[in-house]
Amino acid sequence: MTKLRHFRRLALAFALAAAPLAATACKPYAVVQQSGPPSALKGVTSVTVGFDWSKVTVLDKASEAEYLAEKTAEERADFAKIKQETDAAILEGLRDRGINAAPAAADAAPDLVVSYIHVTTGIYTPVYSVPSKLQARFSFQKDGKVTDVIDTKSMVGASLTTPSDHQRMEMAGRNVGKSAAKYVSDAQGK
Repeated sequence: MTKLRHFRRLALAFALAAAPLAATACKPYAVVQQSGPPSALKGVTSVTVGFDWSKVTVLDKASEAEYLAEKTAEERADFAKIKQETDAAILEGLRDRGINAAPAAADAAPDLVVSYIHVTTGIYTPVYSVPSKLQARFSFQKDGKVTDVIDTKSMVGASLTTPSDHQRMEMAGRNVGKSAAKYVSDAQGK
C-alpha cells in the first residue's frame, strides 16, 4: 500500500470519527430534556417568557444576595438595571431568530422560563479585564408541564470596543436568546 493511499484511508477514518462530534459541537446549547417525537415545540412561533434570578450565582458568590451585600446602594441599583437589560436582550435574541417573544403576565404561566445559573458582569480597565459571562437554563412548558430544557452560555470579552458591562451583558443575553431560538428551530426540523 502506498503512503498516499494509507494517508487517505487514515484521513477518511478521522473524518468519519469526527463527524458526530462536529455535529454536536456546532450547537450553542446543551439538551437537558427533550420532548417527542414529535416535539412539543412543533409549530411554536411565539412564547411568553418568565425570568428567574432566584438561584443565580454571581462572580464567586453563592447567591445574588451575598454578592449585593458587599455593594453600595448605587452598585445594587446598577446590577438591577443590568438584570432588566439582560432579560430584554434575551427577548431580542429570540426575536432575532424568528420567535415572537414577550414577557409573561405576572398572573399567567409562561411558555418559557429562563433560569439564570451564573453571571459575571466583568470589568474593563486598560491594564486588567474580566469578560462578561452568562449561563442560563431555558425550560419550555406546555399546559403547565415542562417539555424541553436546554442550558446555554455566552462569554463576551471586555475590551476597548466593549468597555461597558451593560453592553457586554446585553450582547451575552442576546446570544443565549438566539441559542434558545436555534433549539426551537432544530426541534421543529428546520
